This record gives sequence, C-alpha cells and structure tokens, in this order.
Amino acid sequence: MDEVGPNESQELEDESLGRWQPSQLAFGVYSADGNSVKKSQALRVVVRKPLVARLTKDIVETYQICNPQFKYSEELNPKRYLTSPSIGVLNDGLDNVNSDLILAVNYALVNLETEKRYIVKDVLGHGTFGQVAKCWVADTNSFVAVKIIKNQPAYYQQALVEVSILTTLNKKYDPEDKHHIVRIYDYFVCQRHLCICFELLDTNLYELIKINHFRGLSLSIVQLFSKQILRGLALLKDAGIIHCDLKPENILLCTSVKPAEIKIIDFGSACMENHTVYSYIQSRYYRSPEVLLGYQYPSNTNYNIIQPLAFKYTTAIDMWSFGCIVAELFLGLPLFPGASEFDLLRRMIQILGFLSQALARVIAVSKSDGSAISTSASLIQTGNKEINMFLLRKFVGGTS
Repeated sequence: MDEVGPNESQELEDESLGRWQPSQLAFGVYSADGNSVKKSQALRVVVRKPLVARLTKDIVETYQICNPQFKYSEELNPKRYLTSPSIGVLNDGLDNVNSDLILAVNYALVNLETEKRYIVKDVLGHGTFGQVAKCWVADTNSFVAVKIIKNQPAYYQQALVEVSILTTLNKKYDPEDKHHIVRIYDYFVCQRHLCICFELLDTNLYELIKINHFRGLSLSIVQLFSKQILRGLALLKDAGIIHCDLKPENILLCTSVKPAEIKIIDFGSACMENHTVYSYIQSRYYRSPEVLLGYQYPSNTNYNIIQPLAFKYTTAIDMWSFGCIVAELFLGLPLFPGASEFDLLRRMIQILGFLSQALARVIAVSKSDGSAISTSASLIQTGNKEINMFLLRKFVGGTS
C-alpha cells in the first residue's frame, strides 16, 4: 500500500468530516505577518509617457536619455520676435528704425535698482508712444503690463509726466483703489527705454462693443460703467488733472473682481489743469468743441486776421468725451464719427443745433473752401445770431 503524505492525510481527514479544503499545492494559508505587503512593495509598475509628450514638452529629457551629455540652453533658442520691424538699427542694434525696443518671447526687462525681472511673454499693443508688453514676474507669481516708451527725449519726458500724475493719483488721492484709476507698480530705465509697470487688465470697451457686433450694451451695463467712469473723472477734477484722451479704448475691464469693474488707463497725454501744454489733444470722435475749434481770438477781431492767443481748457473737455462714450456704449456706434474736424463740427451742429450763447466763438476760415478753421479765446457776448448764420453758411451749406 502506498504511503500517504501529510497533506493528503489532512485532505482525507477533512473529507471524512465532510469538509473540503483546497490543495496546499495550489493555495497557501493567508497570514497577516506582512510578507504579502513586502511582496507587493517589491512590485513596481512602469508607466511610459505618451509619445507626443516625450517629443514635445519632455523633449529635453528624451534627448538626455539618448545622449547623457546633452545640455539645454535657452540662449540658443531661435527668437520669436514680438516687435515689428525686428531689425536692429538704433541704440547699438537694440532698437528698430522707429526707436522701439526689439522684444522677443522671454526677453527680460530688468530694474537694475531692485534687480526685479519682467519676462516678456506677449505684446498687448503699440502706438506712437511705444509698446505695451505682457510680462511675467516670478517674485509675485503674476502677470503685469509693462509700457515700454520709445527711445526719444520727447516721449521720455512725457512718460515721466504720466508717472508723476499716476503716482500722485494712486498714493495721494486714491490709496484704497476705489475710483477706477489704473494702478502703477514700478518704473525704471532698461536699455535706455523708460518702462512703466501697471496692473494687467482685460478687454477695453471698444473691443467689448465689437464683440457685441456693434449693437450696443444693455442699459444696466451702461449705467454701471457710466457711474464708475464718473467716479474716476470726479477724482481727476479734485486733483486738477485733465486726461485729454478719454475714449473707449482707454477704458479697460477689470475681471479680477466681481462684479466686473472698469479702469481708466493711458495718462500719456494728461496734464495739470493749471499747466495746459498741447492744443492738439483728444481723439477726433471724442474731441470737445473748445479743443476742436483750436486757436482763439478776441471778440472784436476781424474774421480775416489770425492772431492766436493762449488757449486754456479744463477738465470739462473730459466730460464731453464721457458723454460721447456713454452714447456709444448704448448705441454701439460713435455719436460724432467725423472724418475730419470740418465734418465733426458739422455733425455736432446737425445733432445739437447751433452753438449756444455760452459756446459761440468767432471763426476765421483760412481757406476759401473752409477746410481749415480756428476760433477766439474769449466768449462772444453779442452778435450770437450773426455767428450762427456764419456757421450755417460755411459748414452746413445754408443761406442767410
């Protein structure tokens, strides 16, 4: 008779008792001594990254696997220029022919005094003053807008005025940021260009109207924005500052707060009310009558003689621009889309009627076709009817 092993005898004993147990050859008794945990820890699952990831964002690691001696340097990257034209002509090749600093992606604007670095990521816009770049600040882990002024003395000096005005508004008149004026964070000179750092804002009101297919905004939104613009203008009046270029493009949304707010930007043309410098100010669609009519004359001046006097304007010109902006927000189109100053004055008279006694001016036409006009500095006290008929004949085509 064959011998019975211990496992088989155990099985026979279990069968005699009516119990079935699996064979010890295939199954083992579970024990909580930690051996199974150690075995599971010994097992490792290797997950391979997708091929697309290895060949794009992880391409450097892929190259280093193929060649351990491979080293990557951002300085050797092909530059993606953001400034056009991007050919260096001025300032030792750093500026283009327009005196703009040639910017590329990841170009570093450095404040040498504080050693703060602003890494350029994109260009938000450009104009006669220079360009505005979207920059990353690693110290604060945030984006900012940096206005880079052209490398020309006139723009540099005017930009310093902008810095002075905004610093005064932010620190003295609006330290708690409640009057919808853009915040200035820093300013410095980099590569002979004055750089001004602002808070990063969103879309301007013109783009908002454009997104709405020029159909105008709802009355509730127009009221909301109008109140906020008025708070900013009230602050400017208290400070005796004239913006001089108020328009939808210079009013930006601030979406970082809820509900959305607006902020007034671009004080590059601003001046103090007691120190008006320029006579050619304000964008045409939003230009006030007193600025539009230009040179000034005394009330008794002959129409054919041009004798320009000192021209003074006040914060009232910003209120005219404000009225034009509110109308455009509601209508979706400019209220006075004049193709020229002549056309602009004609549209004003068509919509608002003849100049009132308070706004009447003596107008001298320097050309027979009426293409160039200028006016007097003093208000007309008498002869309002005669002046209105003169305007009618020259600009509307009426008869006396």
